[in-house]
Amino acid sequence: MTRCKHCLSKAEARDGRCSVCGIELHKGLADLSPQEKKVRFHARGIRAVAVFHLIAAGMGIILMWCFPAPLPMAMIALINCILAFGLSRYSLLAYKAATVYYFLIGMVNVISIQRGAVHLAGILLMLVALYLVGNGTSKAIFERTLPEEV
Repeated sequence: MTRCKHCLSKAEARDGRCSVCGIELHKGLADLSPQEKKVRFHARGIRAVAVFHLIAAGMGIILMWCFPAPLPMAMIALINCILAFGLSRYSLLAYKAATVYYFLIGMVNVISIQRGAVHLAGILLMLVALYLVGNGTSKAIFERTLPEEV
């Protein structure tokens, strides 16, 4: 099993194309069509969000002991680890869970906006993550329904 150089997944190739992103494995960046470049951008964006989830899980584990009740922070760290693992594998279940998670965290930040500007940053962060994971191209990557070019 080889790693696709466009979406960075370890997926089996079918007919010379990656089974995740649908781009030919031997194509260079300059040879990609505009649609393939868009798919590559969104696949890399999903990977970046997965890395963000790993960072958030690590921060949650480190900061867990600063709270009087560490269990909720441990659960959030566990959720972030699960989402990072699922998103990095382009799992449809992780896509659905991540969109729900972003809406919930975004709503918490909307409700808490009177507490300070840090919640505005949380809203912006969730909107960016929701865009990178929840747009149509990303959804097609998760569902493995990208149209193959002729």
